Amino acid sequence: MSFNLPLTIKVIYSPESSDAPYVAYCPELEIASCGLTSEKAKKMLNEAVEIVLNDAKKRGKLDEYLESVGFSIGKKKITFPRVSYEPFYFSISDTFSKKLVCPA
Repeated sequence: MSFNLPLTIKVIYSPESSDAPYVAYCPELEIASCGLTSEKAKKMLNEAVEIVLNDAKKRGKLDEYLESVGFSIGKKKITFPRVSYEPFYFSISDTFSKKLVCPA
């Protein structure tokens, strides 16, 4: 059986790492990977997700793994975990705020 998982991919740029400055993270599965570019990090994340899920399936632990990251597994239905994004407001110094770049 196969099905499409609606996953969130968060890409973070870390200039301190010259080998793999982009990190792609999937909060629903708690899996991350990295790469030289955003696209490469996402591709590597896709491969990591496949490896983790296929390995869990081979070991007979797929249901256990999915439940550990927030999925609900019933006899006839799988409920996906919800990831919500909500505004969060906080105060910061004027010096810092001039350097802050918010994603669009």
